[in-house]
Amino acid sequence: MSYTISVSIKANSEIIFNAITQSVQAWWGSTNATVSKLNDEFTTSFDKTFWKFKILEFNPNSKIVWQCIDAKHIHSGFDGIEKEWIGTNVEWKLKKKSHNETILNFTHNGLVPELNCYEICCPAWERFVTQSLKSFVETGKGMPHLS
Repeated sequence: MSYTISVSIKANSEIIFNAITQSVQAWWGSTNATVSKLNDEFTTSFDKTFWKFKILEFNPNSKIVWQCIDAKHIHSGFDGIEKEWIGTNVEWKLKKKSHNETILNFTHNGLVPELNCYEICCPAWERFVTQSLKSFVETGKGMPHLS
């Protein structure tokens, strides 16, 4: 089963969607571009590691899907993970909970226990989605990986 997590964020879906498309560097890692439409591409990097994504779905304020189209994932002690994300999809779904609260449902389709990086990627996604992104949206200060 692919990795999934949900988090309640005190903000409307537009603010969260904008953070996911325009401010990835503020809560995840160094990013070379923002996203504004279907088929846009961007690369996020941590030191020598990088992941390149293409936007497969772009439904403003409700859903966006990133497909990993290239990668070089390097993590000490984890062999064979460099290209594991290629072909996987990172899916962000937003659902209004109340006037100023939104549920973010996050799924990394293809991030499954059989992958060598699963045990490091799951806690990392949990931190970046439920702590860093949430904090960035709610307080203006995220906790991205700084290269």
